[in-house]
Amino acid sequence: MGYTSTTFQQLKQDGKFWPLAGTGRDVVKVRGLVDCGSICHSHRPACNSFNWYPGNLTCEMVNTVNAFLEDAPGAMAYVNASSVCITSPPALENRTMNFSYGWNSSLPAPLLSEVSYDCQLFSRCPPLVPLKAKCTGANTWQLLNVNFTLPCSANTQGYELSTEDGRMYKRYPGPMNRTEASHVCCQDGAILASDTSGITYDSIRMVAPDTNETILQGATDEVEEATWIYEDTSFLQVNNTPITSYNWWGTNISLPVGQQQAPNGGRDKNCLSLLGEFWFDIPCSTELPFVCQYF
Repeated sequence: MGYTSTTFQQLKQDGKFWPLAGTGRDVVKVRGLVDCGSICHSHRPACNSFNWYPGNLTCEMVNTVNAFLEDAPGAMAYVNASSVCITSPPALENRTMNFSYGWNSSLPAPLLSEVSYDCQLFSRCPPLVPLKAKCTGANTWQLLNVNFTLPCSANTQGYELSTEDGRMYKRYPGPMNRTEASHVCCQDGAILASDTSGITYDSIRMVAPDTNETILQGATDEVEEATWIYEDTSFLQVNNTPITSYNWWGTNISLPVGQQQAPNGGRDKNCLSLLGEFWFDIPCSTELPFVCQYF
């Protein structure tokens, strides 16, 4: 029979909290379930929950501020009956809440309810460890992973404003491949720049003036051969032909006759570079300098 009182209630059958509270008496043998609640109650505030093992009459003391719930056959996880959050998680500037962790935003929020925070600026490169809020006790929301999450704001340090298009540009020496370079730009709140117009070309050359240096562009035809998808979504190439009249595919006379006109790499060259004024397809593993463009 489950144990319910004004102090504790069962949260999960075949589950336990981990790690334990660190009270100095975290694991105890008792006569029954009620004794577990009494011992935890006597250790407040260090203990606000416990694990009960009816098979061997063992209790484990827990503080949910630092604990996580995990599967444990034969165990029962109990929480303080008042351990709910009656208010919403804190709102964070420039971030939206993502309710994809089992809690649907209805209040009161059960203990251990979680919500993550999305930053639209970094939607293409979300952090490996998301920023979260967790209900850890009576109306207590704890922010998690703060030290592993970038601020939801653009990093424009070192960027130069182009009077040509009003956007900001920064050259990174790299060298990096397209995936790595795109991630660096994304973490700045920018995109990997591409030569999509004469104005954009002049802006790129403002920060990368050496026309003898090959730089990466933010485009690839990895998904479908000859259909070039750009990070600047206003530009596109179908059948290796831009949707506008702006076309600067180059010629490499060092290659054998019949292979000199770019693009010429087929499935072996699915990324794009800029050398001088011209575009050349390159293997996506190629590491080069690059330019980020901030809108």
